[in-house]
Amino acid sequence: MIRAAKIQDIPEILHVLQESIRSCVQDHQRVESKIQAWLENKTHSNLLLWMHYNDSWIYSINQQTVGFIMVSDTGKILLNYTLPEMQHQGIGSALLNSAISHLKLRNLQQITLDSTQTAMSFYQKHGFQIRAYATPEQHTIPMIKYI
Repeated sequence: MIRAAKIQDIPEILHVLQESIRSCVQDHQRVESKIQAWLENKTHSNLLLWMHYNDSWIYSINQQTVGFIMVSDTGKILLNYTLPEMQHQGIGSALLNSAISHLKLRNLQQITLDSTQTAMSFYQKHGFQIRAYATPEQHTIPMIKYI
């Protein structure tokens, strides 16, 4: 079930983010310092602030949060994570399609995001195109989808 994220969901959302980030081996090669740098701003207080200014939804199964997506009013996907053991079951696609439907209602013409190496094929499968290739200093790939 997909529903709007609530403040009470933050502990479970943080768990989803942390577990998913740890599973992105292609991006951090299990180097703990890289993982910690990636997790550094994923805190309860930051998530509370971000949820206040952006739209976010969770995917829950049996009252457990297994996926999360957050988008800005301008059509940028800020966060999109699914528990590793729940990936490849359509949860990420359902959340993405729900966010796209929401953004279409706002008459936006494009959706943007900064993808990791791990997630790039997922976004390409959903019609996103690479806007610019990452340099060695960058850790993400800018992508766009016209809707």
